[in-house]
Amino acid sequence: MAGAQLLDFGREMAAQLAEAEGADAAFLAGSIVVGLGSASSDVDVYLVGTGLRESRRQLFTDGVRVDVQTLATERLTGLVDEVVADYPAPSRKRVADAELTVAVRLLTAEVVADTGCLATMRERLAACPLPLRRMVISSWARTAYSAVEDVVGLRESSDRLDLDAAVTAGRRALLAAGKALTAGGGDVHQGDKWVWHQLARSAPDSFPLAEYRRLMHHCAPEPESGKADCLGELVSFVQTCLIAAMTLGWWGVPLTHWPRWTDGGGPLRRSAFFLPCATDATTLIAGPGAQIFRAPPEALLVWGLCHGASVDRVAASAAALGPLAEPWNGLTGRRCRAVLRELADAALITGAHIAD
Repeated sequence: MAGAQLLDFGREMAAQLAEAEGADAAFLAGSIVVGLGSASSDVDVYLVGTGLRESRRQLFTDGVRVDVQTLATERLTGLVDEVVADYPAPSRKRVADAELTVAVRLLTAEVVADTGCLATMRERLAACPLPLRRMVISSWARTAYSAVEDVVGLRESSDRLDLDAAVTAGRRALLAAGKALTAGGGDVHQGDKWVWHQLARSAPDSFPLAEYRRLMHHCAPEPESGKADCLGELVSFVQTCLIAAMTLGWWGVPLTHWPRWTDGGGPLRRSAFFLPCATDATTLIAGPGAQIFRAPPEALLVWGLCHGASVDRVAASAAALGPLAEPWNGLTGRRCRAVLRELADAALITGAHIAD
């Protein structure tokens, strides 16, 4: 079926299933609803009702796979309560990735039937989009960090198979970073295979999609040479994507304001193989050897700007971005230089003497 036919088919199936099973509401979700599906996509139907027994099953009708998930209204309401809670909230438990997917699908759903409960929950999600966006970014950042840990452990090996594994891990990190970036732009759909389409439609025009593609497809070092440079370059790009997502995207600032996606050739550089990782209470910069540094919002931004830039360039970029989000409002030139010294003392940046 073509995309439009698949949607029509899904609407009909959802309505029939809701009536047959006495559900209070039904919605369609997944790639076909958010403009990413293909003719071979499956159909995701969610049935919601008070006291319904929760279940998952698959149906095959007219050659189409229909994934049906039944949810109790009470559970879905509780999930929305968790997702819209203020951030940070140190006492709040982390929402599991499977639950996060349900919340994203509810927000981006096409409602087929509703007695009113879905409308209320969707309004709550839409009214405060940043908590859900941050959860999605954090989830992908954790995936990227785990993959980069594998890269660090494998990249220096002289074994061809270890290097192949390092490349696989690097590509996993790059995929996760791309997903975090699109989430930072508000495109929070979870299906990882759609990262290319999401970057094409949601990343800013300045984003170097060709460079992302090159690193994804052509970073395959040989044992005798180039392994550090190739994988280091890939992880540096992962750094940039995650930082843009966890600074601009985190605070709802359009990604078009990110000043540089590739190395600027200047002296200041972020230390290799460190990545930002969000916890429930704060953001950390974590790196090899279990090194962990707490990263307040202004420190994370300044660190991210040290991508082949001069001190003056970093200070100018920070000053331009400062008015766009409250946590950066104090980033004067003097404050920026103080942050740079702190980053240098922590060995998170290299490259230049930083004077007052």
